[in-house]
Amino acid sequence: MLAWLHKLFSTDEPRTSRLPAEEIAQHIDLAIKEFDSRIALIPGYRKKLLPAVESALLHAESLIERIPGPVDVNAKAYGADPRVNAYFGSPEKLEHLFSHSTEFRAFSDQPAQANLEYIYALMVMTRHRKTRPGHALRGDMVQSDVMQDVVYFSDHHLVKPAESEIEVRRDLRERAFQHLLAESVQKVALHSKEKADLERKKVHLKMEIKTRHAERSGLDFLHEKSTDDAAGGLYSRQLSEIEQKLAKLRRRLESINDYLDLLIDVLNHSPDYCGLESHEDCLNRINVVVDAVAGHQVPYADIRIGKTRRCGVIVRYPRKELVDTSRIASRLHSLYS
Repeated sequence: MLAWLHKLFSTDEPRTSRLPAEEIAQHIDLAIKEFDSRIALIPGYRKKLLPAVESALLHAESLIERIPGPVDVNAKAYGADPRVNAYFGSPEKLEHLFSHSTEFRAFSDQPAQANLEYIYALMVMTRHRKTRPGHALRGDMVQSDVMQDVVYFSDHHLVKPAESEIEVRRDLRERAFQHLLAESVQKVALHSKEKADLERKKVHLKMEIKTRHAERSGLDFLHEKSTDDAAGGLYSRQLSEIEQKLAKLRRRLESINDYLDLLIDVLNHSPDYCGLESHEDCLNRINVVVDAVAGHQVPYADIRIGKTRRCGVIVRYPRKELVDTSRIASRLHSLYS
């Protein structure tokens, strides 16, 4: 009977997952390597890590899937596609970004990419929205000094160029997972720093208490009263508080199992460290915010990695349009030469 009940409620059946078992296993190995290799000494560590690693990968994948694109970005598209027009202030800026991006250019110059027609990448930007006076059509009249909301993008940067959209998204997922491992390492580093700071304060307070005790003993010998009894009591209370905090800190990461628990906790709470919101601005050709009838939707993803937030969209750029020196770079060179 007991054996039948155990079989009925057993949770040892094979788990189903959207991700291949080999892929999850590789990421478990990566997590151990990047975080703390001692975790491999814990019996059953792979089984304990598997759900958390899978959860983190699926969360990252769900975010990356929602990044808009690929958007064709090229000289012709600047005039034809309202999205490209909105992302860049001019076709010269577009040309300069791709031709002088170190990462993008290094990928393009690889012999293996010589026959590529297009190169894909994540383009990250900073979005700005401000209100300024402008002109607007009111009925049949053009009215001046009408306050308008304007959106523009700056600080463009290209991330992870690749030969396909799939490759870009896959690499971005890997970067998100690596960030979670970095967050785990950072928590251990902060824990060590906090403990070291408290240990220093503890030593300092002990020396202060010892010094005051010696001074008080000398004053007693002279039959005088010390005026520092209150300060000595304060130091003693502070020392007691520090010792209590240290005891809690030591219990938090007392054994290698605690390190495994920390890693699992970070992976299970990946939304706290990585997030993404999809947005669209309805803009006219001069980037003024308008209603749906008068403009076009300009999509972007608001990507959050740790404390960093940037806007992003996946783009596709024709390799043949890369130039050795952009028009902007030429003007800067002539200006300063």
